[in-house]
Amino acid sequence: MSLKNSSGPIAIIGAGLSGLSCAQALRGAGVEARLFERARRVGGRCATRLWQGHLVDHGVQYFTAQTSEFKRELLTRLRQFRPIVPPILDHHQKIVPSPNGPRFYVLQGNNYFAQVLAQGLDVRLNTNVETITFGNDGIECQGEKYRVVVSSLPAPQTARLFALGDTGEEYLCCLSALLEYQGAHVGDSRECYARILPEGSEPILGSYCENHKSGRIIGNKTVFVALGSPRFSAAYADAPQDAYLPDLIRAHENLWKIPSGTCTASFGHRWRLSRPRKAHPLDFDLPTGAFICGDSRSEESTVEEVWLDGRRAAEEVLAYLAS
Repeated sequence: MSLKNSSGPIAIIGAGLSGLSCAQALRGAGVEARLFERARRVGGRCATRLWQGHLVDHGVQYFTAQTSEFKRELLTRLRQFRPIVPPILDHHQKIVPSPNGPRFYVLQGNNYFAQVLAQGLDVRLNTNVETITFGNDGIECQGEKYRVVVSSLPAPQTARLFALGDTGEEYLCCLSALLEYQGAHVGDSRECYARILPEGSEPILGSYCENHKSGRIIGNKTVFVALGSPRFSAAYADAPQDAYLPDLIRAHENLWKIPSGTCTASFGHRWRLSRPRKAHPLDFDLPTGAFICGDSRSEESTVEEVWLDGRRAAEEVLAYLAS
Protein backbone atom coordinates (compact mmCIF):
# COMPACT_ATOMS: atom_id res chain seq x y z
CA MET A 1 0.00 0.00 0.00
CA SER A 2 1.35 3.42 -0.89
CA LEU A 3 2.13 6.04 1.72
CA LYS A 4 -0.79 8.30 0.87
CA ASN A 5 -3.31 5.46 1.26
CA SER A 6 -1.83 4.13 4.49
CA SER A 7 -3.28 4.85 7.90
CA GLY A 8 -2.20 7.76 10.04
CA PRO A 9 -3.29 11.34 10.66
CA ILE A 10 -2.99 14.42 8.49
CA ALA A 11 -0.94 17.35 9.80
CA ILE A 12 -2.57 20.79 9.66
CA ILE A 13 -0.44 23.81 10.52
CA GLY A 14 -2.49 26.57 12.10
CA ALA A 15 -5.72 26.24 14.08
CA GLY A 16 -7.47 29.28 12.65
CA LEU A 17 -10.93 28.94 11.15
CA SER A 18 -9.77 27.44 7.85
CA GLY A 19 -7.55 24.86 9.55
CA LEU A 20 -10.31 23.89 11.96
CA SER A 21 -12.85 23.69 9.14
CA CYS A 22 -10.50 21.48 7.12
CA ALA A 23 -9.93 19.17 10.09
CA GLN A 24 -13.65 18.83 10.79
CA ALA A 25 -14.39 18.01 7.14
CA LEU A 26 -11.64 15.37 7.10
CA ARG A 27 -12.92 13.94 10.36
CA GLY A 28 -16.39 13.66 8.87
CA ALA A 29 -14.87 11.59 6.04
CA GLY A 30 -13.11 9.28 8.49
CA VAL A 31 -9.64 10.83 8.19
CA GLU A 32 -8.07 12.07 11.41
CA ALA A 33 -6.11 15.33 11.44
CA ARG A 34 -3.67 16.75 13.96
CA LEU A 35 -3.52 20.53 14.21
CA PHE A 36 -0.44 22.46 15.35
CA GLU A 37 -1.05 25.95 16.68
CA ARG A 38 1.69 28.19 18.04
CA ALA A 39 -0.73 30.34 20.05
CA ARG A 40 -2.31 29.35 23.35
CA ARG A 41 -5.81 29.26 21.88
CA VAL A 42 -7.50 28.42 18.60
CA GLY A 43 -9.12 30.87 16.22
CA GLY A 44 -6.33 33.03 14.80
CA ARG A 45 -7.74 36.46 13.95
CA CYS A 46 -11.16 35.35 15.14
CA ALA A 47 -10.03 36.60 18.54
CA THR A 48 -11.91 37.67 21.66
CA ARG A 49 -10.29 39.12 24.76
CA LEU A 50 -11.60 39.58 28.31
CA TRP A 51 -10.31 43.08 29.01
CA GLN A 52 -11.17 45.38 31.91
CA GLY A 53 -14.03 43.00 32.62
CA HIS A 54 -15.42 43.52 29.09
CA LEU A 55 -15.72 40.85 26.39
CA VAL A 56 -14.13 42.43 23.31
CA ASP A 57 -13.71 41.11 19.77
CA HIS A 58 -10.29 42.52 18.91
CA GLY A 59 -9.94 40.47 15.73
CA VAL A 60 -12.87 39.58 13.47
CA GLN A 61 -15.60 42.09 14.31
CA TYR A 62 -18.59 40.35 12.76
CA PHE A 63 -19.77 37.47 10.59
CA THR A 64 -21.85 37.35 7.41
CA ALA A 65 -23.34 34.31 5.71
CA GLN A 66 -24.28 33.90 2.05
CA THR A 67 -23.97 30.22 1.20
CA SER A 68 -26.44 27.59 2.36
CA GLU A 69 -23.50 25.43 3.46
CA PHE A 70 -22.17 28.02 5.89
CA LYS A 71 -25.63 28.98 7.13
CA ARG A 72 -26.30 25.31 7.90
CA GLU A 73 -22.98 25.09 9.78
CA LEU A 74 -23.86 28.09 11.92
CA LEU A 75 -27.34 26.84 12.72
CA THR A 76 -25.99 23.40 13.59
CA ARG A 77 -22.96 24.34 15.66
CA LEU A 78 -23.58 27.92 16.72
CA ARG A 79 -27.04 29.09 17.73
CA GLN A 80 -26.12 31.96 20.03
CA PHE A 81 -25.61 34.76 17.51
CA ARG A 82 -27.32 38.13 17.13
CA PRO A 83 -27.54 40.75 14.35
CA ILE A 84 -25.70 44.06 14.52
CA VAL A 85 -28.47 46.54 13.76
CA PRO A 86 -26.74 49.98 13.80
CA PRO A 87 -24.96 50.87 10.54
CA ILE A 88 -21.34 51.38 9.63
CA LEU A 89 -20.72 54.94 8.39
CA ASP A 90 -18.01 56.24 6.07
CA HIS A 91 -16.22 59.61 6.21
CA HIS A 92 -19.16 61.22 4.39
CA GLN A 93 -21.59 59.95 7.05
CA LYS A 94 -23.09 57.57 4.52
CA ILE A 95 -24.03 54.01 5.34
CA VAL A 96 -21.52 51.37 4.23
CA PRO A 97 -23.56 48.47 2.81
CA SER A 98 -22.73 44.85 3.57
CA PRO A 99 -22.58 43.03 0.20
CA ASN A 100 -22.40 39.65 1.94
CA GLY A 101 -25.62 40.02 3.93
CA PRO A 102 -26.49 41.09 7.48
CA ARG A 103 -23.72 41.47 10.02
CA PHE A 104 -23.94 39.46 13.23
CA TYR A 105 -21.87 38.51 16.27
CA VAL A 106 -21.63 35.61 18.73
CA LEU A 107 -22.93 36.31 22.23
CA GLN A 108 -20.06 34.45 23.91
CA GLY A 109 -17.49 36.28 21.75
CA ASN A 110 -16.67 35.65 18.10
CA ASN A 111 -13.82 33.34 19.09
CA TYR A 112 -16.45 30.97 20.49
CA PHE A 113 -17.11 29.77 16.94
CA ALA A 114 -13.50 28.59 16.72
CA GLN A 115 -13.78 26.89 20.10
CA VAL A 116 -16.87 25.01 18.94
CA LEU A 117 -15.12 23.97 15.71
CA ALA A 118 -12.18 22.65 17.74
CA GLN A 119 -14.31 20.26 19.78
CA GLY A 120 -13.30 16.65 19.21
CA LEU A 121 -10.17 17.57 17.26
CA ASP A 122 -6.55 16.77 18.10
CA VAL A 123 -5.14 20.30 18.61
CA ARG A 124 -1.58 20.86 19.87
CA LEU A 125 -1.48 24.41 21.26
CA ASN A 126 1.71 26.37 22.04
CA THR A 127 3.46 24.42 19.28
CA ASN A 128 5.45 26.39 16.72
CA VAL A 129 6.23 24.35 13.60
CA GLU A 130 9.33 25.81 11.96
CA THR A 131 10.26 23.15 9.40
CA ILE A 132 8.57 20.49 7.30
CA THR A 133 10.68 17.78 5.63
CA PHE A 134 9.37 16.01 2.54
CA GLY A 135 10.86 12.56 2.00
CA ASN A 136 10.16 9.33 0.16
CA ASP A 137 9.01 7.68 3.38
CA GLY A 138 6.66 10.46 4.46
CA ILE A 139 6.41 14.08 5.51
CA GLU A 140 8.15 14.83 8.78
CA CYS A 141 6.63 17.36 11.18
CA GLN A 142 7.61 17.76 14.81
CA GLY A 143 9.50 14.47 14.77
CA GLU A 144 6.62 12.41 13.37
CA LYS A 145 5.69 11.21 9.88
CA TYR A 146 2.50 12.24 8.09
CA ARG A 147 1.06 11.37 4.70
CA VAL A 148 -0.27 14.86 4.04
CA VAL A 149 0.40 18.32 5.46
CA VAL A 150 -1.93 21.31 5.10
CA SER A 151 -0.84 24.88 5.85
CA SER A 152 -3.50 27.40 6.82
CA LEU A 153 -0.89 30.06 7.56
CA PRO A 154 -0.48 33.39 5.73
CA ALA A 155 1.37 33.01 2.43
CA PRO A 156 4.83 34.24 3.60
CA GLN A 157 4.81 31.76 6.50
CA THR A 158 3.62 28.93 4.28
CA ALA A 159 6.40 29.70 1.79
CA ARG A 160 9.03 29.52 4.52
CA LEU A 161 7.53 26.35 5.96
CA PHE A 162 7.53 24.55 2.61
CA ALA A 163 10.84 26.12 1.45
CA LEU A 164 9.14 27.73 -1.56
CA GLY A 165 11.16 30.93 -1.61
CA ASP A 166 9.72 34.43 -1.76
CA THR A 167 6.06 34.53 -2.76
CA GLY A 168 6.31 38.18 -3.78
CA GLU A 169 3.10 38.87 -1.87
CA GLU A 170 3.14 41.81 0.52
CA TYR A 171 1.10 41.48 3.68
CA LEU A 172 -0.14 44.47 5.64
CA CYS A 173 0.45 44.97 9.34
CA CYS A 174 -2.47 46.29 11.38
CA LEU A 175 -2.13 47.98 14.75
CA SER A 176 -5.25 47.89 16.87
CA ALA A 177 -6.26 49.46 20.16
CA LEU A 178 -8.88 48.58 22.75
CA LEU A 179 -10.17 51.83 24.25
CA GLU A 180 -12.42 52.34 27.27
CA TYR A 181 -14.31 55.52 28.22
CA GLN A 182 -16.41 56.50 31.22
CA GLY A 183 -20.11 56.69 30.40
CA ALA A 184 -22.39 54.71 28.10
CA HIS A 185 -22.27 55.64 24.39
CA VAL A 186 -19.86 58.54 24.57
CA GLY A 187 -19.52 60.94 21.65
CA ASP A 188 -21.47 59.87 18.57
CA SER A 189 -21.38 56.17 19.39
CA ARG A 190 -25.17 55.86 19.60
CA GLU A 191 -25.49 56.73 15.90
CA CYS A 192 -23.65 53.77 14.45
CA TYR A 193 -21.74 50.57 15.15
CA ALA A 194 -18.58 51.65 13.33
CA ARG A 195 -16.91 54.45 11.38
CA ILE A 196 -14.60 53.73 8.46
CA LEU A 197 -12.11 56.03 6.71
CA PRO A 198 -10.41 55.57 3.33
CA GLU A 199 -6.91 54.10 3.32
CA GLY A 200 -5.05 57.41 3.26
CA SER A 201 -2.53 59.12 5.49
CA GLU A 202 -4.77 59.23 8.59
CA PRO A 203 -3.51 57.22 11.58
CA ILE A 204 -6.87 55.45 11.85
CA LEU A 205 -8.64 53.24 9.34
CA GLY A 206 -11.77 52.55 11.34
CA SER A 207 -13.26 52.06 14.78
CA TYR A 208 -15.97 49.75 16.15
CA CYS A 209 -18.14 50.27 19.24
CA GLU A 210 -18.56 47.06 21.25
CA ASN A 211 -21.51 48.50 23.18
CA HIS A 212 -23.72 47.52 20.25
CA LYS A 213 -23.09 43.86 21.12
CA SER A 214 -25.47 42.89 23.92
CA GLY A 215 -23.97 41.83 27.25
CA ARG A 216 -20.37 42.62 26.32
CA ILE A 217 -19.65 45.78 28.34
CA ILE A 218 -19.91 45.99 32.14
CA GLY A 219 -20.64 49.11 34.16
CA ASN A 220 -21.18 52.58 32.77
CA LYS A 221 -18.51 52.35 30.06
CA THR A 222 -18.06 52.60 26.32
CA VAL A 223 -15.51 50.35 24.63
CA PHE A 224 -14.10 50.64 21.11
CA VAL A 225 -11.76 48.65 18.90
CA ALA A 226 -9.73 51.09 16.77
CA LEU A 227 -7.69 49.95 13.75
CA GLY A 228 -4.64 51.78 12.49
CA SER A 229 -4.37 52.59 8.78
CA PRO A 230 -1.93 50.54 6.66
CA ARG A 231 0.54 53.43 6.39
CA PHE A 232 0.40 54.24 10.10
CA SER A 233 0.65 50.56 11.07
CA ALA A 234 3.65 50.02 8.80
CA ALA A 235 5.44 53.03 10.30
CA TYR A 236 5.03 51.69 13.86
CA ALA A 237 5.09 47.96 13.11
CA ASP A 238 8.06 47.32 15.40
CA ALA A 239 7.42 50.09 17.93
CA PRO A 240 6.11 49.61 21.48
CA GLN A 241 2.46 50.50 21.98
CA ASP A 242 3.36 53.64 23.92
CA ALA A 243 4.82 55.04 20.71
CA TYR A 244 1.65 54.77 18.61
CA LEU A 245 -1.29 54.64 21.03
CA PRO A 246 -1.46 58.42 21.71
CA ASP A 247 -1.78 59.26 17.99
CA LEU A 248 -4.28 56.47 17.40
CA ILE A 249 -6.36 57.56 20.39
CA ARG A 250 -6.44 61.19 19.23
CA ALA A 251 -7.54 60.18 15.73
CA HIS A 252 -10.18 57.89 17.20
CA GLU A 253 -11.57 60.62 19.47
CA ASN A 254 -11.77 63.05 16.55
CA LEU A 255 -13.62 60.43 14.52
CA TRP A 256 -16.27 59.89 17.20
CA LYS A 257 -16.31 63.46 18.59
CA ILE A 258 -15.15 62.34 22.02
CA PRO A 259 -13.50 64.93 24.31
CA SER A 260 -9.75 64.40 24.33
CA GLY A 261 -8.09 63.02 27.43
CA THR A 262 -11.16 61.09 28.59
CA CYS A 263 -9.90 57.58 27.78
CA THR A 264 -9.88 55.55 31.02
CA ALA A 265 -7.95 52.50 29.73
CA SER A 266 -6.17 51.43 26.54
CA PHE A 267 -4.43 48.36 25.19
CA GLY A 268 -2.47 47.95 21.95
CA HIS A 269 -2.22 44.84 19.79
CA ARG A 270 -0.27 44.11 16.61
CA TRP A 271 -1.56 41.92 13.77
CA ARG A 272 1.69 41.62 11.85
CA LEU A 273 0.24 39.66 8.90
CA SER A 274 -3.25 41.13 8.80
CA ARG A 275 -4.12 40.70 5.12
CA PRO A 276 -2.47 40.72 1.69
CA ARG A 277 -2.21 44.07 -0.04
CA LYS A 278 -3.92 42.60 -3.10
CA ALA A 279 -6.83 40.25 -2.52
CA HIS A 280 -6.19 37.35 -4.86
CA PRO A 281 -5.34 33.68 -4.38
CA LEU A 282 -1.70 32.69 -4.57
CA ASP A 283 -0.51 30.05 -6.97
CA PHE A 284 2.08 27.87 -5.24
CA ASP A 285 4.00 25.05 -6.87
CA LEU A 286 3.54 22.82 -3.84
CA PRO A 287 5.53 19.70 -2.96
CA THR A 288 3.72 16.37 -3.32
CA GLY A 289 1.49 15.80 -0.32
CA ALA A 290 1.33 19.50 0.61
CA PHE A 291 -1.85 21.57 0.51
CA ILE A 292 -2.90 25.07 1.53
CA CYS A 293 -6.08 26.75 2.73
CA GLY A 294 -7.33 29.98 4.25
CA ASP A 295 -4.90 32.89 4.39
CA SER A 296 -2.56 31.36 1.81
CA ARG A 297 -5.08 31.54 -1.01
CA SER A 298 -8.50 32.91 -0.01
CA GLU A 299 -9.64 35.81 -2.15
CA GLU A 300 -11.31 37.36 0.89
CA SER A 301 -10.54 37.02 4.58
CA THR A 302 -14.15 36.86 5.74
CA VAL A 303 -15.11 34.17 8.22
CA GLU A 304 -17.31 32.48 5.65
CA GLU A 305 -14.66 32.49 2.92
CA VAL A 306 -11.88 30.98 5.05
CA TRP A 307 -14.29 28.38 6.47
CA LEU A 308 -15.35 27.40 2.94
CA ASP A 309 -11.73 27.25 1.80
CA GLY A 310 -10.91 24.85 4.63
CA ARG A 311 -13.66 22.59 3.30
CA ARG A 312 -12.25 22.88 -0.23
CA ALA A 313 -8.80 21.90 1.02
CA ALA A 314 -10.27 18.85 2.74
CA GLU A 315 -11.88 17.78 -0.55
CA GLU A 316 -8.51 18.16 -2.30
CA VAL A 317 -6.79 16.06 0.39
CA LEU A 318 -9.43 13.34 0.16
CA ALA A 319 -9.10 13.21 -3.63
CA TYR A 320 -5.32 12.89 -3.29
CA LEU A 321 -5.61 10.10 -0.76
CA ALA A 322 -8.05 8.21 -2.97
CA SER A 323 -5.95 8.51 -6.15
